[in-house]
Amino acid sequence: MLNFNLDIYIFKNTFSLYMNNKFILHNTIISVGDNSFSDLKEFLASSNPTKIFILVDQNTKKYCLPRILSLVSSLKSACVLELKGCAEHSGNIEVLKSMNMVNDICIKLLNYNIDRDSLIINLGGGVICDLGGFVASIIKRGVKFINIPTTLMAQVDAAIGGKVAVNLKNHKNQVGLFVDPVLIIVCPFFNRSISNFNFVCAFSEVLKYGLIYDLKFWKQIVYDHDLVFKNQIIDQASDLTELISKCIQIKIEIVNSDYYDIGHRRKLNFGHSIAHAFESYVLEHVDLDGSGNAVHHGLALSLGLVCETYISYRKFNFPKMILNDIALKIEQIFPPIDYDLIKFKKLVIGYLKSDKKNLNGQYQFSLIKEIGQPIVNCSVSESEIIDSIDYYINKMWK
Repeated sequence: MLNFNLDIYIFKNTFSLYMNNKFILHNTIISVGDNSFSDLKEFLASSNPTKIFILVDQNTKKYCLPRILSLVSSLKSACVLELKGCAEHSGNIEVLKSMNMVNDICIKLLNYNIDRDSLIINLGGGVICDLGGFVASIIKRGVKFINIPTTLMAQVDAAIGGKVAVNLKNHKNQVGLFVDPVLIIVCPFFNRSISNFNFVCAFSEVLKYGLIYDLKFWKQIVYDHDLVFKNQIIDQASDLTELISKCIQIKIEIVNSDYYDIGHRRKLNFGHSIAHAFESYVLEHVDLDGSGNAVHHGLALSLGLVCETYISYRKFNFPKMILNDIALKIEQIFPPIDYDLIKFKKLVIGYLKSDKKNLNGQYQFSLIKEIGQPIVNCSVSESEIIDSIDYYINKMWK
């Protein structure tokens, strides 16, 4: 296998890790900033992989790959695998996160004679990182991989934490495992390559961190980054290093205490039970032709955050005024949900039955007692779920 020694790397770089937006999560070094590619150069020089494969979509090949190749000359001989029809930056491609796509990628890698000392670099958003990480974990019983997330959502969440998964039919993330990339390079500059729509949608994950972490961070997000919510986001992309680093720090604190997601890590699922159910609904009832017109995860999460904050109000007396303020802020930030929520309300329970957090037939949600006080493994009734969607419809749906 690759001879890169994480312990030696950490020992040599202990002084600079947290001084320069670098973090350690389980077995992964995370380097944040536009100058983070020096860590990629060091890794490649010390590990000397036999072959390097770079997994890209249409947009990352066009907008992100040239920058990387100009900064890391040793990658110019890498084999680039483009997922056709996988333009993640211009439309949602969740529908492609499937076992069929895994099979296609594995066949391509075998045709290029991948071996166990090869390296896979995932250059893209959450779907690319999930697909590439899943493939890397199973091909030849596992090869090392690096994530270079190019979307805000992947940079603060999807590419970080050691989870990889693909969808099974219309059900989200049902086949997967825990496996660590050896390195994650987070370059805020790449957010310039994505659309305003995708950038804004990604802020639902940032808002989630604020709601589960503390009131100070929540206020910082919604007030300090007000320009982000006024269609000036692309100009702001290069100034996101501090915000991204804070989100990563929060995720590291939580994941390091519960890597295998059996307790505290479930705080990160706040908003996601209903969000995943809504994504499954759209995949089955809207994306009937498999064209990739799935709902953006961030937009689904904006729905989930409102609904699950409402359930928190019902169960734990979360302040009604703050609930309404959160709903108002989300309404101001995110595009309207252009799907039939009345029909979704009738079908939501069926989709929630496949939620991985369920226990003994009970729906288990992660909720918040107050901002910064998350509670995991909360049993939620069907009526509370239905009422939460009614709240969203009455408050926000036009």
